[in-house]
Amino acid sequence: MSPNHVLLSCKANWSHLRSLCILAARIASSRAIIITVLVANVESAVERVIQEVARSMNEETVADEVDIRIVGLPMDATNNAVLDDAFRLTWKALMSHKAIQCAHKSTQVAAVSKPSLVILDGFQLSWLEIIRSAPSPPPIFQWMMAFSGGFMYMCGPADQGGRAGQPASHYGHDCNDLIRIPGMPPMTCRELNPQDLEDKAIKIQIAEATMVRFLEKADGLLTACAPEYDSQECLDSISNWVARRNKRMTFHIGPMVPLIPGTQRFSPKAIEAEVANVPGGCGSVALDFLDRSTRSHGQRSVFYISFGTEHWPSSLEHIQILLTVLKKRGYPFIFSHAHLNAKIPKNMMIEFETLGPGIFLPFAPQQAILAHKACGWFITHGGANGTMEALSQGIPLIGLPFAVDQPLNVAYMARTLDVGFELTAMRTGSCPLANSNFSEPPNNLTQYEVELEYVLDVAREKIGQRKRENAERIGGNLALAWSKSGGRARQELSRLLDYYRI
Repeated sequence: MSPNHVLLSCKANWSHLRSLCILAARIASSRAIIITVLVANVESAVERVIQEVARSMNEETVADEVDIRIVGLPMDATNNAVLDDAFRLTWKALMSHKAIQCAHKSTQVAAVSKPSLVILDGFQLSWLEIIRSAPSPPPIFQWMMAFSGGFMYMCGPADQGGRAGQPASHYGHDCNDLIRIPGMPPMTCRELNPQDLEDKAIKIQIAEATMVRFLEKADGLLTACAPEYDSQECLDSISNWVARRNKRMTFHIGPMVPLIPGTQRFSPKAIEAEVANVPGGCGSVALDFLDRSTRSHGQRSVFYISFGTEHWPSSLEHIQILLTVLKKRGYPFIFSHAHLNAKIPKNMMIEFETLGPGIFLPFAPQQAILAHKACGWFITHGGANGTMEALSQGIPLIGLPFAVDQPLNVAYMARTLDVGFELTAMRTGSCPLANSNFSEPPNNLTQYEVELEYVLDVAREKIGQRKRENAERIGGNLALAWSKSGGRARQELSRLLDYYRI
């Protein structure tokens, strides 16, 4: 009898793909199984997924019968129908026990048993509909990688403070009203939408509405959330909301961080692979800088700065001020700028690389940096993946959120868990800011500079030490989630697979 078969896929954005790779490794370590990972064949996405899955498997015990197949599907960035048509043909072949075509390697991938479980990103609504249009479809779960509170706000029902995928309204209401998501700090609408996203706001609204429609049709929800970090009240609210329709089930199996099971350590092989796979030799540059900084400035001295791959500050003035404040204090930094619009002027690089204690990298080995003894703080947009990676290493955060789940994540980590700081002076709009660092809402670059100076100063004092200790405590708890001897997340994943007899 052939092993069961699980199909995984998500949008071809690295912040989504990376956690999916870890999910594939976790499933593979749980039992003898076939896993097919479908990836849009865009740029280096397929190769990165192959490398990341292998990296995530380093410390897992996998049965000989396990087969993980990474399959690239053709994609045209100007025509979504190309990818949908490729999936339609692939799905028909899978359900007919036929071989499928990999567009990345131009090869045939062997026929196997039909998928008995499908796990898709909430943005892949068209694929869900393709699967459901065929006879006897398997169960389909939505894979959700966002921060729990942000997901509830974007997609949850109104009686839980959510918007159900509808655009946030800035008119016809009192902007002082507090929005209350279970387990989250109360926030105003302006706090939850801190930046003017211009044309991108429409794309985000469409994406949120798509996630809501997907979840309405899915058989259940699988999340990368972890009660060691996320509010248990919020996680329970999500589970209860999903169960309103046909008593569907939710499984919270985070964190999706490839640690040695039961520890806070990445395996040496995993770190070596991450560093080696960073384009342009940037991985080695980052580690060399961290080693030098340890000798010159001591442990926990470096500020790692990254705003991810999907967001970037609207003004270089904000970046200039941030780096100037760091330079005035002699604090070393690594600035990773992977966003397509992240253009760092040459004169800025000269000022802070040649004359100051920092380096700029278009790509960075984030996990290797956060795990290094020189890394002290993470200045971040508040993405869920980066937050978990930092806290898994006991690294406190300084959050500067842009949109979607980030504002709630930053507020929760700073106000509720006390593992970092929440920057507010870069926010746009005139709505009063609840629980700001200031009694009046800041609205200019001078106040932004004052806020940064305060935060960076107290980060090295008792307040910062308290936040670091809290981060280290949470990191220790996260480490136990995937322990091979009764880890909470490992048991939760087994509960899902057992339920479907996989």
